[in-house]
Amino acid sequence: MLWKILRLAPLSCAVYPFLMPVSWLVTLTAWALSPLIAGISMATGKNEVRLFSLLYTHDASLDGGIEQSIDGYDPTATGFKLWWQRVCWICRNPGGRFNGFVLGYPSDGSKLIFKSGEPYPPVSYWSVIELKSGRRIFGYRHKGRWFGWKHEAIAGRYLLKAKPF
Repeated sequence: MLWKILRLAPLSCAVYPFLMPVSWLVTLTAWALSPLIAGISMATGKNEVRLFSLLYTHDASLDGGIEQSIDGYDPTATGFKLWWQRVCWICRNPGGRFNGFVLGYPSDGSKLIFKSGEPYPPVSYWSVIELKSGRRIFGYRHKGRWFGWKHEAIAGRYLLKAKPF
């Protein structure tokens, strides 16, 4: 299967090993700064912190857990509880905007040209997507591990995924 992916998307396979450590570094930075980012949001009374916006998800604010009705996120939270929810949200989606806008690609005009396996439940799934530009990107998901670019667009972007554990 790997040979087929290498043949279909050679450029993305070649650059991915260089992009993966960059994504990890952004993830570690997001985790380390999450208390500060949540603190700034609490101090300013806003659920966005533009200066650090690349360090959290691109499809929701710091109250994304509330906005998306995810279990455990309390819509009535204030004070320390709201701060903690925002810290948790950043840690749940570290570097999402960076991985979507800096290392990712727009999804308009793209098409899935190869898939193997089923994406859900995530046992083993390979994909190759051809972007509007003609460039091809690969994605691989095995249980909780991700490599390449996510096979489905989130808010109009294919995010780089680098989750080996």
